[in-house]
Amino acid sequence: MKRLSFSSLRVRLFFLVLTAVFPALGLVFYTALEQRHSATVEAQQTALRLARLASGNQGQLIGGVRQLLVGLSQLPEVRSGDTEGCGAVLSKVLQQYPLYANLGVASADGMVFCSALSALGPANLSDRAYFQRAIQTGDFAIGDYQIGRITGKATVNFGYPVMKDGQIEVVIFSALDLAWLNRLASEAELPPGSTFTVFDRNGTILFQYPNPERWIGRSLKNTSFVRAILDQRTGVAEAASMEGIPSLFGFAPLFGTQESGDVYVGVGIPREAAFSEVNRIFSRHLLGLGLVGALTFLTAWVGSDLFVLRQVNALTETTRRFAAGDFSARNGPSYRKGELELLARTFDEMAESIQKHTAALEHQATHDRLTGLPNAALLRDRLHQAILAGQRERKPLALLVVDLDRFNEINDTLGHKNGDLVLRAVGVRLLEGLRKSDTVARLAGDRFAVMLPMTGVEGSIEAAQKIAKRLEEPFFLEELALDVEVSVGISLFPDHGEEAELLIRRADVAISLARQSGNGYAVYVSERDQHSTRRLALLGQLRQAIETGQLILYYQPKIDLRSGRVIGVEALVRWIHPEFGLIPPDEFIAPAEKSGLIRPLTLWVVEAALRQCRAWREEGRAFSVSVNVSARNLLDSQFPDQVAGLLQTHGVSPSQLELEITESAIMADPSKALEILRRFNQTGISLSIDDFGTGYSSLGYLRKLPVDTIKIDKSFVKNMTMDENDAMIVRSTIDLGHHLGLKVIAEGVENQEIWNHLVLVGCDAAQGYHISRPIPAAEMGRWLAELAPQKGWIVGTTRDRNPR
Repeated sequence: MKRLSFSSLRVRLFFLVLTAVFPALGLVFYTALEQRHSATVEAQQTALRLARLASGNQGQLIGGVRQLLVGLSQLPEVRSGDTEGCGAVLSKVLQQYPLYANLGVASADGMVFCSALSALGPANLSDRAYFQRAIQTGDFAIGDYQIGRITGKATVNFGYPVMKDGQIEVVIFSALDLAWLNRLASEAELPPGSTFTVFDRNGTILFQYPNPERWIGRSLKNTSFVRAILDQRTGVAEAASMEGIPSLFGFAPLFGTQESGDVYVGVGIPREAAFSEVNRIFSRHLLGLGLVGALTFLTAWVGSDLFVLRQVNALTETTRRFAAGDFSARNGPSYRKGELELLARTFDEMAESIQKHTAALEHQATHDRLTGLPNAALLRDRLHQAILAGQRERKPLALLVVDLDRFNEINDTLGHKNGDLVLRAVGVRLLEGLRKSDTVARLAGDRFAVMLPMTGVEGSIEAAQKIAKRLEEPFFLEELALDVEVSVGISLFPDHGEEAELLIRRADVAISLARQSGNGYAVYVSERDQHSTRRLALLGQLRQAIETGQLILYYQPKIDLRSGRVIGVEALVRWIHPEFGLIPPDEFIAPAEKSGLIRPLTLWVVEAALRQCRAWREEGRAFSVSVNVSARNLLDSQFPDQVAGLLQTHGVSPSQLELEITESAIMADPSKALEILRRFNQTGISLSIDDFGTGYSSLGYLRKLPVDTIKIDKSFVKNMTMDENDAMIVRSTIDLGHHLGLKVIAEGVENQEIWNHLVLVGCDAAQGYHISRPIPAAEMGRWLAELAPQKGWIVGTTRDRNPR
């Protein structure tokens, strides 16, 4: 059985009903109390009236007794002292007046010589108070209520002296029987159990109705009833009767008893008898109220179930389903008009809103806000499900991770707003041509993923090629055409792993392989996976490598295309690791830039290059040395002073040092970079923009830079003889540089054909494998002395005039 608590709606409804019944119940009790009070007052007043009636009747009787005794005193039989004749007369009178218990005559000394009743023996009344009072006053005297010596009954005695020659001859006495109180009590029609009691001030019962034989002569001296009467003399009281029954009493002194002591009459009515009618009415009212209450409760029980609880329970069940995750739970239009219908409708509206909001939150939690594509979390879930399906069906799965190369340059140059537009456009293009079972997701930043179920290595390579080709088409932003290059890493299930996270990580590794290969895509190769973990290890050892001399500089010469003179070399750092051997810069330069080690690394390169430059100058070689500078260096306000200190330390002229800066490095913080570059320019250090054409700096900003040279990126130069677009970019860059008063150097010159073409378009200088690969300083000495002259290139000396 379901336990009901006060929190239950039904219990609360019953409590309200009970609260509504309470006033009626209180009214019934209040009415009963008032009626009991009225009944108490009425019973006490009835008793008091009866007591006073008895007292009044007693007064009338006393008057009658006086008249009777005065009349008897005139009879010769009484005055003569004839015992027999007097007795006969009194006996006749007694028969005519049944209220009297006895009539008699006593001599002046108290001896009774005449009585209406036959005396059992001689009787003397001289000790009686009424007799003494009659002798003393010579007038009518009233005695105490007492038990008669002759009659043996409870009576009140009276005496009247008969005078002769001024002397008391005899005293006529009478005994008034209290039995008249029986008639008075019976005629009053008192309730059953009522009592009518006469007692003196000592509490001795002189008369009791009913059952006088049982109580006459007994004492009530120490009862609360007698004490209350003696205190008040006349009035009402509540006390226990002689039988211990709680009663309501009215009492008064009997008339004419003051001369011989106080005698009182008390009328008692039992409380239960006085309240019988009140109790009956009260019981009837309670019964009626109980029936009405029961009917009300029954109606509330059935009505609450029919009209409230069923609907509330249905609403509760709907709420419970909704809370359990069933967001489609609704109450529907089944409710009657009213508050519950409003509540149900409001809940449905709320549920609809929450469902939509939850769906929106779920979509936000599983989709990228910018592109609307699934995010990394949803991709991992779908990838996990696809792997489970592939395990069951023994079918392959391909994961392609697409990374936008140098996308940060778009954000830095054009702003994040335009960068976001490009990301959206990339997402749209990736969705083109895919199957419904395929998934395109944005992992983070400029990195996307494409999941291809039931696709092997050949299908994944074909998909990567299509993606690369699709993204080769320019993206247009406010009439500006942007080329976006991508690197695609491919991992396969089950060949490369059977966990979603492992496939994603290995596709990330394949992206590095794709960049190294230059194909734009690569399939994960387990043999080359150590590259990524080794990079983390190398980053931790790089600071030690800087301090312990594990780094070495390689140099690549630059040739003036018109004169064939060697005008300078570019210093390129390499790491001779004690365990891994020669480590190319791609493996530690980029991590160093992210970690902050690029600052001590750049200072080491500058110092080593200046040391070598002084050595060559001492050998009579006259050319400059250039060093690459990162974005972090251009944000370091101490860097110009540090470089100036190194120039002074090694005794190298500022004109023999050139710093190469990429466009992206400048655009990281243009104002700060411009300040640093101007400080370098003021000291006489040459500045050049490296990899020009791959960034997105504006021409207007380019004119503000205190640079001397721009270097065309090798990606445009190496294919310029085969690709007219690249050739046009090279020509335009040379013309632009010359119009800005800058010298132009082409990187990536790998053959004589490119050399010749650059000469035709007016390029100033060249650098690349056709001239020389980057080589250590020792080999550079041999190259300057032997190989350069063989090819007709001129190596300047300190005695020659510096062509620059």
